[in-house]
Amino acid sequence: MKNKTTTVAVTALAFGSLLLQCATASAQQKQPAPRKPAPHAKSETKPMPDTPLACNLFGLTEQQRKRQQELREQLFEGDRKVRELPDGYAIGLPATTTNILAAAEFVTLERLCCPFFRFELSVGGNAEPLWLRLTGGKEVKEFLKSELISR
Repeated sequence: MKNKTTTVAVTALAFGSLLLQCATASAQQKQPAPRKPAPHAKSETKPMPDTPLACNLFGLTEQQRKRQQELREQLFEGDRKVRELPDGYAIGLPATTTNILAAAEFVTLERLCCPFFRFELSVGGNAEPLWLRLTGGKEVKEFLKSELISR
């Protein structure tokens, strides 16, 4: 009986030791890596990787495509200012509630079909315009010029 009790005690001790080793190894693996501080570069200074200039024809439903066209007409065919940027254009619009909401909706739809664009919306004080910046890789500027700016 004493032999059997000793065997059970040794087995339990070995099993407990094994569990402790596993728990220690698991805890060591789960420790997060030290965090590096986030870079404080402004978005204007970050280079955008050259995403291929290819539209996703299946990115929008028929209803979304129709709404996208309505928003394009509202935003780009009226009273606007155009600023040329090194990698795209900035479109200045009256900062009405309607234009601000339309620009935000336009961005949400456009990014589904044209992942090569980078969008920025800037809204200042009451007398300042709404600025919609469309930028991207090398070919984006020419694409914007032919599709939105020269019309």
